[in-house]
Amino acid sequence: MTRVYLLFFFLTGLSLVSNAQAEITFKESSHDFGTVHAGKDTLWYNFTFTNTGNEPLQINDVKTSCDCTLAEWPKGVIQPGKSAVVRGGFKIENKSGSFEKSVIIISNTSPATSIITIKGVIGDSAPQ
Repeated sequence: MTRVYLLFFFLTGLSLVSNAQAEITFKESSHDFGTVHAGKDTLWYNFTFTNTGNEPLQINDVKTSCDCTLAEWPKGVIQPGKSAVVRGGFKIENKSGSFEKSVIIISNTSPATSIITIKGVIGDSAPQ
């Protein structure tokens, strides 16, 4: 009978450990800049996220879809229930027309990757 109790407590402990993980939840996963003036600026958007898991969240790496796409992210851990920002940027210099770019966030979550996107149209004149 003691073995049954030990097995029960062992399996219960394993299930609690397997449910412990970080979870990244973005307020929004895409942003449309609309039509913007051509120029030399970089367009930036702040993507707010929250660690909705029960373990500290660590962003291990961030990849972008091309060299014209930029990203900034927190280098430290984000505790459960806390929020932070990933900035997505797009260099518009010498560009025209529509664009849609991705930022891939690699973290200690399951799944390990999250994708946010920025898009818009670069034109000669933006709406007033």
